[in-house]
Amino acid sequence: MTNMVPASSSEILKRTLDTVRIRANSDGECFGGEITDALREGGVALGVDRLEILLTRTILGRTMESLGESYPAEVLQDYQNRMPVSTALRYLNEAIVWIGKLETPEMGSRSSVCSG
Repeated sequence: MTNMVPASSSEILKRTLDTVRIRANSDGECFGGEITDALREGGVALGVDRLEILLTRTILGRTMESLGESYPAEVLQDYQNRMPVSTALRYLNEAIVWIGKLETPEMGSRSSVCSG
């Protein structure tokens, strides 16, 4: 079974990145749960279906894990402990880069990218 990456994932993550950056507090921090909220809002704004938003969240979680986050799903549900917004932006940027690599023709076929 191949991993499915919605075609809208890159745009959802870019909108999420902008939203998280804007919503950071004056100390440059945000809650992990705010990242999830921003993902949902970005997906809704684009008119994508809930499954695509959830698949995009999975991509972000895997990216976070690859960058050393032990419990990414827990972090993305956390509204009690703040994280530096720079960390959140690094996770989001890395996920965008990863999706970009899937979409480049040099990487082979785009069979793992699905259009909603």
